[in-house]
Amino acid sequence: MEKLVYGNHTKLVTIKDKSIISLILHSYADEDKKKILNTTANKPRIILDIISACKLPQTSSYRKINSLIKNGLLIPNGKIPRKYGKIVTKYISLFENLEINIVKNDISVKAKFSEDAYQAVFRMMREKIINFKKENMPNSKSYHAVETESILMSSVSMIPFLIKKGIIKV
Repeated sequence: MEKLVYGNHTKLVTIKDKSIISLILHSYADEDKKKILNTTANKPRIILDIISACKLPQTSSYRKINSLIKNGLLIPNGKIPRKYGKIVTKYISLFENLEINIVKNDISVKAKFSEDAYQAVFRMMREKIINFKKENMPNSKSYHAVETESILMSSVSMIPFLIKKGIIKV
């Protein structure tokens, strides 16, 4: 049974879901992924800045960054213009701080969410899941949901877990 405790105003959760704990532990066990997540823990960065700050090879870094994005541990947080009109995305780590507890065979993770990541996830979910459109009736002030693009997320991503547990409310 999954259990989740949500702290007041601190965005602290205790995660006991085995698949989510496994995802977190495997990501932080990989030294390169750990560097990427630590580099983006407090400040959103574009991918090239992440690679440069971590001093990692480009090819493997892109693969690892994409894996972290897919798993919901690295969150898109805004866009910035670059040379020649190109717009690039900034990313931030979902967690600001993690505490892993092992008591006998029971593993739990206490996680503090980054405020920027929390807000970015909320914005992302609102933009992609729910769009409201005013009905085309002249005197109507009502709204209805319209069909939107679907979001492809891994079944082991943090995002569905956050929504399911009510951490992020859409």
